[in-house]
Amino acid sequence: MTKHTADAALIAAYDGVVCDLDGVVYRGADAVPGAPKALQDLRSRGVKLVYATNNASRVVAEVADHLAGLGAPATPDDVVSSAEAGAAQLARTLPAGSRVLALGGEGVVEALDRAGLAPVRPVRAEEDASDPASPLAAVLQGYGKDLRVRDYETAARLLGAGLPWVATNDDATLPLPWGQSPGNGAYVDLLVAAVGRRPDVVGKPHPPLYRLALDHLGTDPSRTLAVGDRLATDIDGAVAAGIDSVWVLTGVDGPSDLMAADAAPTYLVGSLSELFQPYAAPVHDAGSWRCGAAVARFVDGALEVRADGGSDVEVVRAGAAALLHEREAGRSRDELVRAAAETLDGLVRDAGPR
Repeated sequence: MTKHTADAALIAAYDGVVCDLDGVVYRGADAVPGAPKALQDLRSRGVKLVYATNNASRVVAEVADHLAGLGAPATPDDVVSSAEAGAAQLARTLPAGSRVLALGGEGVVEALDRAGLAPVRPVRAEEDASDPASPLAAVLQGYGKDLRVRDYETAARLLGAGLPWVATNDDATLPLPWGQSPGNGAYVDLLVAAVGRRPDVVGKPHPPLYRLALDHLGTDPSRTLAVGDRLATDIDGAVAAGIDSVWVLTGVDGPSDLMAADAAPTYLVGSLSELFQPYAAPVHDAGSWRCGAAVARFVDGALEVRADGGSDVEVVRAGAAALLHEREAGRSRDELVRAAAETLDGLVRDAGPR
C-alpha cells in the first residue's frame, strides 16, 4: 500500500498534487479542520496544486471562491471539473465553434464556451429542431438541477440520430444534507434506456479528468499525487490514470469500503497535514501486519489489532493492510472478514485521525 521509504515528508517525493474537494477540503459549506492550512503549506513548499472535481454543475470561479473563502489557495485556473474534461474531449474532435447540446447546469455551459465550442441549451435546441441550418454536433451531459423532462426528450431525439455523446461523470448518487439524491449517472442511465447506447464518461474513476489535471500541473505522472476520500472514484481513478494516490479518512469511505473497491491506495492518511510527515508503511511480518508500533492480524477469522503505542493512523494502516491481504486472497465476501472491516470502521469513527 506504499512505495515510499525515505525518512522524509511523504510529499517530498512529489512535485504536484491533484486534490479532490468534498470530503477532503470541505464537507458541505465548511472546511475540513486543518485542510486549508495544509494546502497553503503545500504551496509554500513549491508543490503545484490543482483541484479536480466530478461536480459539473458549478462554474470553476464559484468553486475557487468557495475554496478561497475557506482559506485554501485557489483561483479559477487551479480548478478542473469533469465538465471541462468533457468539453476538452469534444474539442479535440470537433471543429472550433461547433454547436453542442449543453445538457446540464452552468458548469457545462461555461466549459463548452471555454473550450471554443458553442453551447446550446435544450430549450434553444428544441426551437431549432426544424432548422437544418443549425445542426448540433454532439451532446455533453452533466448534472443540472433545473433540467426538465422535455430537455431529456430533446437529448434522446438527438442521440437517437447518432450524435457523439460525452457524460461528465456517472456517479449514481449525489450526497445532500438530508441524504442521497439521484446523481448524473442516474440521468445517464435514463437516456441509455431510451437510446440503447452509452456515452463516453470523462469524470473519475475514468482517466480523462486526471489527465486534464496533469496537463494543468505540467508535472510528470510519476511525481504527481492524487488525494481523495472515495475509493471507487478518487483512488480507482488515480490507478487508471497511472498516478500514486493518498486515501484521506476525512470523507465518507471507511475501511470496510476497501472490500468492495477494485484498487488500493498508495498511502492512507488521517488528514492532509500528514502529507508533511514521514510515512510509516505497513510491513508483512510472520502472518501479521506491522505499521510503526501497531500490529494487525487475523486470528480464527477475526481481526486482532494492537496499538502497542502506535498512533491511531498506524493502527488503521495495519488493519487496512490486513483487510487488503484478505481481499486479494478472494475472501472479501467472507462474513468474518466483512465483520472485521466493520470493526475497523468503528476504530476510525471512535479514535481515528481526522
